[in-house]
Amino acid sequence: MVSGADEPSYPASLNVRAVVAFVAAAGLGMVTLFALPTLRSTGLTFREAFLIVGVVEFGAAVVAGAAAMNFYTGPD
Repeated sequence: MVSGADEPSYPASLNVRAVVAFVAAAGLGMVTLFALPTLRSTGLTFREAFLIVGVVEFGAAVVAGAAAMNFYTGPD
């Protein structure tokens, strides 16, 4: 008898929290693309507004990447 042959094999399950984080980061990234004119209209210079948008976009990319790495969780 082969050991472990009686144990059923379960497929990896989708991590809902990772999917929600990925969708939220993608949504934030898309909204931020249109924030530059809004930030400029509040009195910020182009450089200041661009840096704010860049930092938010980078953060959204990091969150989306981390969430994508954790989409599936293996059985315990």
